[in-house]
Amino acid sequence: MKIAVMAGTPIDTNMGAVLLEKNGFSENEIIRIPVSENPVKQTIFQTSETEYKEKVINGHIDNIKKAGCNVLFVYCNSLSGAVDFEKLQKKNDINIVTPMQVYREIADKYKKIAVFAANAQGLAGIENAMFKGNSNINITGMTFLEIVKEIEKGTLPEVIAEKFHFGKLAEYLKNLGNEAILLGCTHFPYIENEIRKKSEMEIINPSQKMLEKLKWES
Repeated sequence: MKIAVMAGTPIDTNMGAVLLEKNGFSENEIIRIPVSENPVKQTIFQTSETEYKEKVINGHIDNIKKAGCNVLFVYCNSLSGAVDFEKLQKKNDINIVTPMQVYREIADKYKKIAVFAANAQGLAGIENAMFKGNSNINITGMTFLEIVKEIEKGTLPEVIAEKFHFGKLAEYLKNLGNEAILLGCTHFPYIENEIRKKSEMEIINPSQKMLEKLKWES
């Protein structure tokens, strides 16, 4: 069995592949599909016309199906929010796992939650998914494309935490009444430990529930 990991850039595509390898999948089972070269080009792709985005993703799906792959693991929040993967799943008869499925399921556990996203496309997708799961949820949304760029450059997590004032940010979000911080970008587990050091709130990383779905789908 082969599993395709699709993400916005080579960096987060590799992060998704490494996650699978650490959880029992062999390297030979994994096909890597970065959609763009870097975060800026990925943001441009996500804001392009729906028809164009679907054409590009459909092309990738055709290729992985020819390679004998029957599961697509979309390890990118903003991409899964900018493309209707439920529609593409039905059209292409392929199992697709995305973070948005997780957000819809966990939304009813919270009254107020802070969401860290890469860009507004991802934030809008997460908001839409969570409102489908809980129409009364209150979301404090924040976008951090500059942090994504730092992660792509390999900047140390503690340096990023200091540069972007994680302590003050966590205090601000707590004062607003948020119960948790959702890591709404698959780059952000890279800085998860630094966020935990600065925040008393629950930190939600959707990766584990995505893995559970993946194992069920596969």
